[in-house]
Amino acid sequence: MKKYLVVIYVVFFLQSCEDNKVVYKPESSARINSITVVVDNDSWNNTIGDKIRNLYADEYEGLPQIEERFTLKQMPYEAFSGFSRSSRNIIFINKKSNPEFFFEVDKYARPQIYLEIKGNSIKSILEQIDKSKKEAINKFTNGEIEESKRRILKSPLKDTKAMDDFLINMKMPSAYSLYKKDKNFIWYQKQIQKGHSNIIVTKLSSQKNIFDYNIPNLIKLRDSIGEVFLPGRNPESFMISEKEYLPYQKKVNYYGIKMLETRGTWEVKGDFMGGPFLNYLIEDKLNDRVLFVEGFVFAPSKRKRDNIIELEAIIKSLKLKKEFN
Repeated sequence: MKKYLVVIYVVFFLQSCEDNKVVYKPESSARINSITVVVDNDSWNNTIGDKIRNLYADEYEGLPQIEERFTLKQMPYEAFSGFSRSSRNIIFINKKSNPEFFFEVDKYARPQIYLEIKGNSIKSILEQIDKSKKEAINKFTNGEIEESKRRILKSPLKDTKAMDDFLINMKMPSAYSLYKKDKNFIWYQKQIQKGHSNIIVTKLSSQKNIFDYNIPNLIKLRDSIGEVFLPGRNPESFMISEKEYLPYQKKVNYYGIKMLETRGTWEVKGDFMGGPFLNYLIEDKLNDRVLFVEGFVFAPSKRKRDNIIELEAIIKSLKLKKEFN
């Protein structure tokens, strides 16, 4: 009788394990802002490949030198198996189905965004690539910001007292350190190859709506802050907005926080220095103020896209704290 009960228990246990089976998925990989495109070589070297390159490898906004929005890697169908499926972002061209497109999250790895484009002719495939572009770029871009945040949390900066004093918290890599601080200004910096990556925060009054800052207003504000807080290497030199490059600006609502985003390039008045910046005016209703938060990079002759993406991820990790009297 006992043997019979044991057999029943083992069978029940194995059946339960089968019913609750968890499918293992490996951790996704690839450099930041890259996409694997699965399509045959002939299509990649003709109109389908041209369309994907035009839409996804166009110019990344706000950099002093031209860099592509996404780095594209083509992979033929026969190579798309095993570890090759672990890319974080995938566009799969299905040439043997009725026209449509769909997204799938974590199809082969975690985290992963998989976009399948279907069509039974070159024309229909091109149409589906166009139709999916806006949603796809948004999903891939946001996914890369979240991936950058995840990487930051692997080795975060632990000394956050300066941010605590400002009633904010931002997750940044431990490679950053506090470079400068006073009552209304904090500056963090990380050394990179032949330069540095920076984040600054200062407080403004809340009398003006952040969306009322057009590009001329924002440039005037940036330059005034640069004159006070961001001196150059030479006497009376300081950071200003580059006059020959018109910034890009857009309104952002990030998890309920209103932000005005501006991308452009900076230079130093009275010196030969420059690079890209990513600026946010952030509405802080908790403390009745506006925060000026900016990331900027100095790395002559080096690619800067991935540095700016990291700065965006840091800024978009911002949490506001309420001041208690």
